[in-house]
Amino acid sequence: MRISSKVECGIIALIDIAVNSRGNNIVKLNAVSSRNNISAKYLEQIIPLLKHADFLKSIKGSGGGYALARDPADITLNEIVNALDDTIFTTSEFNDQLEAKATETIAECLWTPVNDYLQQFSQKLTLKDLADRFIEKQTEEIEPMYYI
Repeated sequence: MRISSKVECGIIALIDIAVNSRGNNIVKLNAVSSRNNISAKYLEQIIPLLKHADFLKSIKGSGGGYALARDPADITLNEIVNALDDTIFTTSEFNDQLEAKATETIAECLWTPVNDYLQQFSQKLTLKDLADRFIEKQTEEIEPMYYI
């Protein structure tokens, strides 16, 4: 499956904000940009979609930035993906000039089950799950190695 950079960067930005806004911290867009090597201008195009979907709230002023608007355990991957690109989890459409029985068979045996699985999986995976795994990976990297 191929997803757009908008979806990938949006998920990364949400993970970053979820991790760095713990303890009621405010996260600045430039910090998200530099930590993840994503253009700030590109994030400025994605953040309004995440705000509109009620994932983020903005805090104005000199100490302003972004924080999660909802508990990360209540934000599913399915919601995030659909907010950024509602075509990813839609059913595949075949060219109507192709043989109908063959395309129906392929859709029935392949695309419908794959799409159903992706829907179910993405509805169970939460932003909290992603953020927790991200923190685990960061911790694994900084644990010292001991040699005897």
